[in-house]
Amino acid sequence: MTGTAAALIFLLAQFALEQWQERQTYILSARLSSQEITTELCTSMSRFTGFEKLWTVMETEVTLMVEDWQISTTLMGVDLETFPFTPVRSAGEKKLGSAPLLLVGEEIFNSMTDANGTAITTRQSKILIESMESLTAQIVLEASNFVSSSGSAGNSDGSGYTSADTAEFLGLVSGDGLYMDADQMRTWLAGHGSSVSVHLVCLQIKGQSNAETAEKSLTDAGFQVGIE
Repeated sequence: MTGTAAALIFLLAQFALEQWQERQTYILSARLSSQEITTELCTSMSRFTGFEKLWTVMETEVTLMVEDWQISTTLMGVDLETFPFTPVRSAGEKKLGSAPLLLVGEEIFNSMTDANGTAITTRQSKILIESMESLTAQIVLEASNFVSSSGSAGNSDGSGYTSADTAEFLGLVSGDGLYMDADQMRTWLAGHGSSVSVHLVCLQIKGQSNAETAEKSLTDAGFQVGIE
């Protein structure tokens, strides 16, 4: 093969790769810690070239306790019907009621510890995952996020947390996230005299160049941006 032919094949392969990248969709996470992400800001983001979808994400710090195991993590309130999860396992059909319903990332179970800080074993984690259909959990809102109607810190048990609420699992997803339906999360937080504002959104953008342009625009505007 001549050098010219090899160069031509390389250029054709590069062109094919670029064309493939421009047909793919990318998820950007954009965080604005300094202020709330308003509806107006979301509308501005929807004007990015290649924009397809946007999800707002509410966040609050909690402790999740399952049997003898626990983990402190961030609970995220999202639209469970449309948010781009990667499903791993269903925990069966559950009705949305007063009890919190959770989607949990598989790494959450793998990262739990007992009250003494001893890490869960692979076998113990697997047992929890395999019993998700009947498994219940306790979810505890950090007292620092709990404000009574008078504006003062709410009642806690002295451990830095409010009282626990019984929760059930909807299923397992990939990653290390913990998720609740956004509307249910607002209701649950309101029951503890608390609320959250939106500081994180996820955007779906079609085309690598469009995603990179959106990433630069958001970064220049003061957002912390991740892309996948």
